[in-house]
Amino acid sequence: MSVSAKILTITALCFASFATLAAPVPGGASGTLDPSNPCNASNWQITGGIPSASYTGSVPTLSSPISATSCAGVFSGNEGPALSPSPNLGYLNDGLLNGQFGLLSPTQFIQPSQLMALKNPNAAVDPGWVMLGQLNGNAGELSYSSVTSPGGTAFSLSNVLEYLQTQTSNVGGTWQLTVDPNIVSILAQNNLFSGRSFDQLAFSVKSSTNWAVYDFDFTLMDDAFQLGIPYIITGTWTMADDFENKNGNSQDISHISVWARDPVMVATVPEPASAALLGIGLLGLAAVRRRKRV
Repeated sequence: MSVSAKILTITALCFASFATLAAPVPGGASGTLDPSNPCNASNWQITGGIPSASYTGSVPTLSSPISATSCAGVFSGNEGPALSPSPNLGYLNDGLLNGQFGLLSPTQFIQPSQLMALKNPNAAVDPGWVMLGQLNGNAGELSYSSVTSPGGTAFSLSNVLEYLQTQTSNVGGTWQLTVDPNIVSILAQNNLFSGRSFDQLAFSVKSSTNWAVYDFDFTLMDDAFQLGIPYIITGTWTMADDFENKNGNSQDISHISVWARDPVMVATVPEPASAALLGIGLLGLAAVRRRKRV
């Protein structure tokens, strides 16, 4: 099955599973699903994967953009991205995509079998989403989040990645996620994220009184990206259709938050060969885990 066919299939399945969200909760976060305005997964797309300068081999090129695997929304309310997760290690109820505020299910974009035992080794309940940072407005660079290991100090993700977004039209533009090619050794030195890779990338997008989340599941795209190659990921975004005011005009971005899924427990013994945050693992190593599940 082609990448496009797989994405269309999983998008239909995921959209069918979306449930009406809970009533507003304390902390300025709220959300009510608007069934008359379903989100459009093609509003956020990946247009390319550029190998880092440290890679000298050839890589496949995308024949066409890849739309988000699925999306959730559009919701009426405030998703509260400023309410940053802490320690931001993917624990259940620590952050919007991990089920905090009761707005998104912890299994909104994953299967129950994919939940992990991060905080409690005996309980596979953690969704594993880490917030990379936030951006106010249509364009600029993220204000990066930190991750904090138990008993450790906060580590800013600005040390290992860069996210830039541009505006090229009234309601659209481009985005680029770049990862430090030395990310494996940097994270190992800080005793973080050993043993697994990040396999999903999501964008929570807020405009005026509405918000939606667009998710890319890279386990479905392994035929478009090669295993083990660090990529600079490029993409496009548009606010058309999903975010319109009462006059039918598209609206600007109030703010977005960017997330990646599937961290692991803090490494007691660093494993540099397998440790990955985004670069070496985001677009490839998830295929290894999927083969193990078969």
